[in-house]
Amino acid sequence: MTANELAGAMQRHELLEDPAPPAAERWIATFLDAFGTRSATIDDALREVALLRAEATMIPALELERLRNRQVVFFLDAVSQYVDAQAELRDLPLASDIPAIADEFGIGHADAFAAVRMALTGRTEGPPLELLFPLIGHERIMIRIGAVSSHLLHGRGLEPIAYGPGGVPFETIQPQKPPDAERGS
Repeated sequence: MTANELAGAMQRHELLEDPAPPAAERWIATFLDAFGTRSATIDDALREVALLRAEATMIPALELERLRNRQVVFFLDAVSQYVDAQAELRDLPLASDIPAIADEFGIGHADAFAAVRMALTGRTEGPPLELLFPLIGHERIMIRIGAVSSHLLHGRGLEPIAYGPGGVPFETIQPQKPPDAERGS
């Protein structure tokens, strides 16, 4: 699918004004970088566009449980503050910035990326966060992270479930000792 095809479909579904402003053209180009190979049809692409533009996202219950941890809530809040401080979300060095933020809270790097992705998309897989951040935008990122934090803090609180499906003991994302502490420094 081309940028023109997607823009036309978005205009027909009243998801984009006509003519498309330059910022929308950049957004579509980023969308195609992120989802072009993942969206087989225009309808698939339009579903993804709608999910990206939604104010909130649905997070599967067990995935939300994985986030039910004080350090994860603080980490996600710090990511939200990081996003708020950025003038532009394109080309952010997330490969180094997210791990740096995670280290402050003792969150493993893979868990940190997984937590951010889950909070923003409700999914375990998808395009790189470097492409998702500008697609979702400042406001929606902060709203989505805020909604997850609020749900965790004001729902059942931070006490995770003890057992998952099949009676298997359930574990949330666990904080790790800082690398310096492991060396005895």
